[in-house]
Amino acid sequence: MATIASRAVPRRWPLLGMLGVALAAGLLFWVIAALPYLSLDPDHFGLGGPALWPRRYQLLVHIAGGTLALFVGPVQLWLGETRSKLAWHRALGNVYLVGVAVGAAGAYYLALSTPSGWLYASGLFGLAVAWTVTTGMAYLAIRARAIEQHREWMIRSFVVTLAFVVFRAVAVGLGTVGVGFAEAASFAAWACWAVPLLLLEPCLQWRKLRATR
Repeated sequence: MATIASRAVPRRWPLLGMLGVALAAGLLFWVIAALPYLSLDPDHFGLGGPALWPRRYQLLVHIAGGTLALFVGPVQLWLGETRSKLAWHRALGNVYLVGVAVGAAGAYYLALSTPSGWLYASGLFGLAVAWTVTTGMAYLAIRARAIEQHREWMIRSFVVTLAFVVFRAVAVGLGTVGVGFAEAASFAAWACWAVPLLLLEPCLQWRKLRATR
């Protein structure tokens, strides 16, 4: 027991650092990108305001669910990874699940009703599917008491949750080098979730390979 504890404690600082960065990035994104939509002012309705204004209530549903998942996720992952306050971990897991369900419902509607072209719409729809699948698999895994699978799927789910932050960073970054907004948004709609999941998977599997050695 002492050996296990001594090996687990040093890992908390890197984990705390990563989750802290994710939380800070999420907060910055929320203030810059999400907060303007809460004004319900058609003249100051955030990025893409004219196209989104007719669907503002569905967008607000999406923002509400995404906000819940974005800020609950780091705390829930911390409690799960450190095996501390598991009752809180389970309770926050239910809150996170509700946030994803509400956010994904809004995302499906926005993807299917966007006038911005099929490439952008399909990227957003794929993001909603990835969000649903990763979170749903995490839920099914914990119901089956498959703890390691639950852990991995929850990490994947939160990476998809962070896709909204990545989307804005990619779109703005491409805009600064002269890429048009429509083209940048279409690329970002796919890259914001597919690339992070692709980069995450070797990290998850490498841990298993080290364990088998």
